[in-house]
Amino acid sequence: MMTRWLCVGLYLSFSMNAWAEMEATFSSSNDGLSGDGFVSGSFSDLGSYDGFFDHIPVVVTPSKMPQPRVDVSSTLSVLDGEFIRRINMQYVEDLLQFVPGFSVAPYKSSSQKEASYHGTQLDQYRRIQVLVNGRSVYSVGLARVEWATLPLSIEDVARVEINRGPNAASYGINSYFAVVNIITRSPLETLGDSITAYSGSRGDYRLYGQHSGLNDDWSYRASASTNNVSGFDKDADGDKRHDGHRSTMGNVFIQKETSNSFFDLDIGASSLKDKVEPMEYSLGSNLGGVDTNKPMRLVDREHIKASYSKQVSSTHELKIQYYYDQSDLDEYHEARLSRVFYNSAFGASGGSDDVDVSYLIDLLETRHDIELQSTWEASKKLRLISAIGYRWDEAESESFLSGKASDEVFRLSSNMEYLAGDRWVVNAGAMFERSQMGGKFLSPKFGVTYKLSEQESIRFNTSKAVRTPDLSDQYFKWHYVLSSGEESFTAYADKGEEEEKITSYEVGYYHYWPSEGLSLDVKLYHDEVQDMVLSQKKFTAYQADAPVEEGVVEDVNINGVELELDWRFRSGAITRFTYAYQDTQTDNASLKEATTPVMVSFFGSLPLTDRWTVQSYYWYGKEFGGNDYELLNAWFSYRLSLGGYSKATMGVGAETRLDDNALVSKHNNMTEDTFAYVFTNITF
Repeated sequence: MMTRWLCVGLYLSFSMNAWAEMEATFSSSNDGLSGDGFVSGSFSDLGSYDGFFDHIPVVVTPSKMPQPRVDVSSTLSVLDGEFIRRINMQYVEDLLQFVPGFSVAPYKSSSQKEASYHGTQLDQYRRIQVLVNGRSVYSVGLARVEWATLPLSIEDVARVEINRGPNAASYGINSYFAVVNIITRSPLETLGDSITAYSGSRGDYRLYGQHSGLNDDWSYRASASTNNVSGFDKDADGDKRHDGHRSTMGNVFIQKETSNSFFDLDIGASSLKDKVEPMEYSLGSNLGGVDTNKPMRLVDREHIKASYSKQVSSTHELKIQYYYDQSDLDEYHEARLSRVFYNSAFGASGGSDDVDVSYLIDLLETRHDIELQSTWEASKKLRLISAIGYRWDEAESESFLSGKASDEVFRLSSNMEYLAGDRWVVNAGAMFERSQMGGKFLSPKFGVTYKLSEQESIRFNTSKAVRTPDLSDQYFKWHYVLSSGEESFTAYADKGEEEEKITSYEVGYYHYWPSEGLSLDVKLYHDEVQDMVLSQKKFTAYQADAPVEEGVVEDVNINGVELELDWRFRSGAITRFTYAYQDTQTDNASLKEATTPVMVSFFGSLPLTDRWTVQSYYWYGKEFGGNDYELLNAWFSYRLSLGGYSKATMGVGAETRLDDNALVSKHNNMTEDTFAYVFTNITF
């Protein structure tokens, strides 16, 4: 506890110089305001602040159409480009730590990070929708977001918008607790070349490079990165972990923009080599064998996404989008099985010696998605956005499915914004979906915003959503296929699982002070979750084929409050603070363990001179995976000009854990709680 308060004291003193500007800033807060509440004059030297000082932020995620954030009825967090560059994160998912209610941590291995909102599950978190430029990266066969395999470099990200609450009315099935919308930078923003390098004292490193060009109306960017993460050092027994991963990824983004049309093409691929802990095989409560090799998980992933939009009239825009995504996983194991386990699982008889075997875990996941969207401004008070779409999912695996399984989803949606007078804004919509596997679903939402001024509003929103079972839930047929050709008995899904349902209610307050660069958002919410699936799929096919556990569900009520404060100063300083309190009403022990009732994050960036900047952040999670977790990270950066448009930034920093606990899983331990790192970026 003392350490935590020392951290808070450090942050207060760290930000004191920036806060000293407050009196001068507020004393002139009305000097530059015109009658409509916008700042007059030019702040060209602060252009990297994404217009923070000169207009109300505009967002697109809640309804898919641009809206001033003050008009939006659902709760939204925005991590803009300036924040992303300042925070110095190496991976996109880590940005979500600075969104109220989000936690980010690896569970089984360093590559398998779980970015979760409202907790509820530690292994393969599957209750948020994640989009990259409108392309869902929510996996097909085993519902999850495999962050380490995304062909996406953080340097290419322009902003991240997070809809904190269900939004199936806009994004469909599985937009359950939240929607994370990652928007990449236009090639026009990155013209030229840049190189980024990072190296840490634990052996982690990362390299990134990009080239962007322009030819008439066409622009393009080609980027690539490679990284190595050493992972955790020891497990709960003090033994050395077989943990860590390496990955490479590349992306090509092409766009053409004219006065009335826009085309973009996004092509990406990645390759992951992930060390996996050796498995143990059990027969009931008795050990039946262990892996004798150090398994490696290999994942190759690729995608193609193309979209075209055209302004067919001054009030009507049409857009068509198609994308394809495929992930191919292979995991090779060599094991020594006891004769009892081998005979029981493979239907053999006789013998007394242990049996050496080898086998492959495989999973090929494929998705095709096409959507036609219409945005129509019916009048000055009414806007409508409607879409019709089709998605085809397929998973193929001898291990998980004993073959192939697929699903088709047809969807139809419409959302509206209606300005009911000068102060009232109504946001409403619904999506109808028909899944070949899951059935028919209607997901509505309704929200009302009352604008106290052009910068301040109170909102109310209610919405419903479902999370449908994944392909493995419905068609699970796990068996071991040995390299010798022998096949074990099969543990199979008998009836499958039903959909999870959520009804969410929220009341919020948003205030934005443009001339002060200050925004405040507060959310109070109540979520009613029905039939949350808690069944476990384990191999139990001994002596004969056997069904797996199914139909274990839990109804959960979640209440909470979230606060977000973002403050930009004319000196170039930034302060961002988030707080989340969550009360999860359940008697289920596993759900309690996966829920973090209190989370706090704080980021500060303070320019010391024109060249030197000091930055730091703090994150705290109460009972995060059963234990308190907190860390502190601080670094100095130095900027210099290399002549012309060329420039460089370099820095050095350190991160330290302020607790003595394992991270989420008891096996995730580091020998040293502190590590140092260096980084540099060169643009030319």
